[in-house]
Amino acid sequence: MQKTLAELELEKARVARENGNEGMARVLARRAAGLAIRAFLEENGETQSMLSLNKLIKDESVRNLLPETIQAELNRMCLRVDLNYQLPGNIDLIKDAQTILNLLMIHGE
Repeated sequence: MQKTLAELELEKARVARENGNEGMARVLARRAAGLAIRAFLEENGETQSMLSLNKLIKDESVRNLLPETIQAELNRMCLRVDLNYQLPGNIDLIKDAQTILNLLMIHGE
């Protein structure tokens, strides 16, 4: 089975984390989530799929088209890092992106 663009981006995020580049891992995790949202929207014939990946995660009109079960993960994707380049708490954007990918693949079928 061929991997989707979102899955490939998530693999890159994991590699970045393994190499100690957490900032890049977060960027790639967000990109993976955006790519999964874009694919989901395209499969459902939605015109918003042409928005930037970042906007796909943040835009309220897009969020209304997505399953409610991923709203918490999407909210965490939008969090900003602090002055020390850390996210609050034990937030893992790679884990959140994986959840988003998994749920959108199920709902998209």
